[in-house]
Amino acid sequence: VVTGFGEISDAGVRSRGLTLAVAPGARVVAPLGGRVLLARPFRSYGTIILLDHGNGWTTLVTGLGRATVRRGTEVAAGTPLGLAPGGDAPRVTVELRRHGTAVDLATMLG
Repeated sequence: VVTGFGEISDAGVRSRGLTLAVAPGARVVAPLGGRVLLARPFRSYGTIILLDHGNGWTTLVTGLGRATVRRGTEVAAGTPLGLAPGGDAPRVTVELRRHGTAVDLATMLG
């Protein structure tokens, strides 16, 4: 974990998720099942995936090099979503949200 929930980055931005250091080209998988709402490059965030898990729960994954799923696809937990970018220090960020509000994912892991 490079940046935890709520930490302030060097750029002065408060993290709304967990940023992970990953291997170049690593496979990134769905943390939970759901429907892909969005899968495309977005601004400076690399390729992003937005998953709808139902009941107001969504997950946003950013920083991917490319997506391997398309909008509208139903995925199960563990389904490959995409690949991390190449380079020296790739980072992928995962944000869990409930009704659009960021939730500290780390508190749900233990």
